[in-house]
Amino acid sequence: MNIIKHDTANKITYFNLFDFMDKIHIDSDVLLHMQETSLKFDEYFKKLSNYDDEFVLYFWISLAYEEIKNNHYVVNHIFSRFDLSVRDLFFDRLNISHNRIHDIHKFIMKDQKNYDNAGSYRKTEVEVSYIDNQVKEIFWYGVQPQDVKKFMDDFIQVYKSNGVSVIDSNPFLKSALIHLLFIKIHPYTDGNGRTARYLHNIKFTEVLNKLYNMNLKISPVNLSKSINVNLITYVNILDSIYFDLDHDNNKMINEWFNFILNMYDEQLFMNESMINDMDDVMQRIIKVKERLESDPTDNLHKIRVR
Repeated sequence: MNIIKHDTANKITYFNLFDFMDKIHIDSDVLLHMQETSLKFDEYFKKLSNYDDEFVLYFWISLAYEEIKNNHYVVNHIFSRFDLSVRDLFFDRLNISHNRIHDIHKFIMKDQKNYDNAGSYRKTEVEVSYIDNQVKEIFWYGVQPQDVKKFMDDFIQVYKSNGVSVIDSNPFLKSALIHLLFIKIHPYTDGNGRTARYLHNIKFTEVLNKLYNMNLKISPVNLSKSINVNLITYVNILDSIYFDLDHDNNKMINEWFNFILNMYDEQLFMNESMINDMDDVMQRIIKVKERLESDPTDNLHKIRVR
């Protein structure tokens, strides 16, 4: 078998993740995009404020269920569990620890054959690669197995950091960074992308709570459906980012931030469209009701709901 290694396919030994973060400088176009997405998010919440809490809750529950299914579909894994509990859909806690991450990974891997390996950091090397016609392309390696725990110690500290930087204080960018770091560390043998996207939503919700003084236990916006549609771009950007302190990653990391913001833009548009459709249905019901009440002899009263 022929093996092709991309430039990013270097075996990574430990470096401090805060040093990696310090090298990131947000471009002006990302800052502008971030502001535009924030305004769209505010409009989305404003529209939801027209409904009672029960309606909003059930709307978000439906989104959460679709997110879990679509998160698996990203890696062509057919999600077949229909016994999801409220605990599966809601974040019972937003704080993160090694054990909490392991629990999330066990949930992600629950209906898979290699479940026995769930909830334990890997002890072997792992690579992100593609095989076609006896040619193996290696795009990049996860960090060396002996360094996984050290990287994950840093990851938890980065996750918990509450600085005043643009990244730390913005839900879109901080969750995107958490997503990127987890995938690049690749701490598990399998299920890393699914776990990263789940952690993304938890971090997004946590920063939203701090920013808007809320107490959400479920993410109001989810990205896996849009990531599925834009999977090639998603994979290509992740593959192109060097995970070390030697290369200038700024351009590609800013592309990653813009990509995630695009995914939020798409989902906010889709969510608002769903709400508008419900508005249309409700308006039609109200008009029918008003017409019936104004003219009891109208043939409309003969309509039966089947």
